[in-house]
Amino acid sequence: MKINELAGLSGVSSETIRKYRDRDLLRPRCNPDNGYYEYSNADFLNLLYIRKLRGSNLSLETIGETYSCDGTEALLRGYRDTLDALEQQIELLRRREMMLRLTYRHYERDAVDPWKIRQIESFGTKYDCYFEAARIEPGLRKWIENVDLFTLVVCIEKEYFKMQDLPERIPIRIGIGTYQRVLEAERIEIPPSARSFPQGIYVSFFLETDDLFAVRPDQLAAVRSYLKEHGLRPVSDTTAYLYRTTFSDTGYCFQFCVRVRVEREEP
Repeated sequence: MKINELAGLSGVSSETIRKYRDRDLLRPRCNPDNGYYEYSNADFLNLLYIRKLRGSNLSLETIGETYSCDGTEALLRGYRDTLDALEQQIELLRRREMMLRLTYRHYERDAVDPWKIRQIESFGTKYDCYFEAARIEPGLRKWIENVDLFTLVVCIEKEYFKMQDLPERIPIRIGIGTYQRVLEAERIEIPPSARSFPQGIYVSFFLETDDLFAVRPDQLAAVRSYLKEHGLRPVSDTTAYLYRTTFSDTGYCFQFCVRVRVEREEP
């Protein structure tokens, strides 16, 4: 059969068949009259064998070794290496699944009437680190390299939820954070400068800003009123996660779901 016929039967492209042939994994008969290769049923069966091994992630080098007299050991080694790599991938996927489910739970809960101020219980201890303009410490760099396991955070100091008169611009800090169990599962160290946010009751509110250095007093007015009306005292600076980024006429606009840990005021 011609190469296009073999490709149709096997589901392997003509280009890939040529590659296998060039690597001496396929050995079809070459017709001396016209120089065309003619593929037999044996070539078809061998091609399916190669396709099966490639489907198991064995390399072409390993497959080539299986044709030698001691090819059994090469085959076993190839399967062992593939199993080891697969186990590592499964473990990585399990860890990614943990963070994805955690993130989904946040979004699922906060997507319902997102601008409503509410009290929530945290999912566990969280650690945040903040970006400094001058440098990024080594531990934080490791966090940035694994950003898919982290959330982008905004820090507002707790004093700004309690003081009577606010300045015209309330400074904020931007950083990155995640939960302790994620750090433990990934064996990622906690930088010395990290801030801890233990499990507890938090007041959650949405903050939209295009300024990553400060917010206006009116942006905190609603949550400050909520704390006062419900007799709640902030006992931590804020943590957060970046809910989404949008574009405005002036540039980026960032929507954060912000949380501040609270305790009830003593009567």
